[in-house]
This record gives sequence, C-alpha cells and structure tokens, in this order.
Amino acid sequence: MFDEIIDLFQPKETVPDLIEALDLKEWYVSLPEKQRQKLHQYSTSFDIGGEVNTLEQSVKKTPQTAQVYLNGVGSTAASEKEYEFAEMVLLSALEFDDGTATSTHFTYNELVDVYYKQRDDREDALEKCIKYCKKDIEIASDFVNEFGEVPRIPSFKRLAIIYEKQSRYKDALEVCDQALEIGTTDGTKGGFEDRKERIRKKRDG
Repeated sequence: MFDEIIDLFQPKETVPDLIEALDLKEWYVSLPEKQRQKLHQYSTSFDIGGEVNTLEQSVKKTPQTAQVYLNGVGSTAASEKEYEFAEMVLLSALEFDDGTATSTHFTYNELVDVYYKQRDDREDALEKCIKYCKKDIEIASDFVNEFGEVPRIPSFKRLAIIYEKQSRYKDALEVCDQALEIGTTDGTKGGFEDRKERIRKKRDG
C-alpha cells in the first residue's frame, strides 16, 4: 500500500504524441536518456513553413509507420555522421517491420550506407555492408513489384564494387547478372552490361 502511494508521487514518463501514435512507447522509454535526446534531435521533417521537429507536434493519429519514422531518423542521424546512433535506430526499424518490401528496402539501403562509410574505421563495417546488400538484393523483386516500376537499387552496384575490389570476380559478375535480371541500372551510361565487361577484362588480366 505504501509503495502504491509513493508511486502516485513519482514523475510520469513524458512520451511524445507521435511515439504513442506509432506504438513505440515501450521502445522509447527503454532508451538511455542520451539516445532519447538524439532521437528528439534527429526527428525532423520539412513542412510548408520549413523544418519541424516531429516529436514536438501534437499528433493523435498518423498514416506513417514506425519503420518509416525510424528510417527517417536513422537517415538524418547518418547524414550528420552519428553512425552509432543511426545504426541502433535502423536496426530497431527492422524490428518494427511494417510488412512492406519498400520500407525494408529503404532500411537496408540506409544500413548499407552507414556501414560503407565506416569501412576504413570499423573492423566489421565492410562485412556488415555486404550482409545488408545481400538482404536488400533478396527482396529486390518484391520491392520492384510494390514500387510499380524498376528503380535504381544501389545495393547491386555497391556489392559488385566491393567484390571487384576484393578480386571476387565471379561473385561480382553474379551480382551484375542479378541486377540485369531485375532490370535495374547502376546509374552509368553502359549500365551493368558494361560493368560486367570491365570485370571480365580485369579477371582475365
């Protein structure tokens, strides 16, 4: 009884409206205070009036999913080179999978960038980059079907480049073939066909 009375006078955890609306309360309150501060710092979007902090807005409902929100936070943090925090948020985004290949593709894409940018400073970064490139490629067909057209999917190019630099020419060529099968491009004039030719020439000396 005494404990219940004491509890009445304890300050209640203040949870932003958007976090409640996205059903992220349990995740939010589990974060250390420093990470919560970063979450507020990088929860931004652009409106007609300019940049707004989404966690300071009054929100009852939102069409946004938790995964899409966390993708946005992770992307913003990564752009500020807050890689450790970005990684945590993006891995959390995968735990709140909204069931669409499109959202998962964008989560994988951000993780690939986060790890690739740390490849010279973090021992396991390239290995993790390869891991999420592969995962992204695995869902490429589903993503294309949802998207309604064939967009550029960076994981193909990134993985082909990594394998080529590692002299894993067979693997690099297989990635190019997968990209050609999907119908995506690498953003260059000759596309994956020319990339294959360059890899073959390098392989054959």
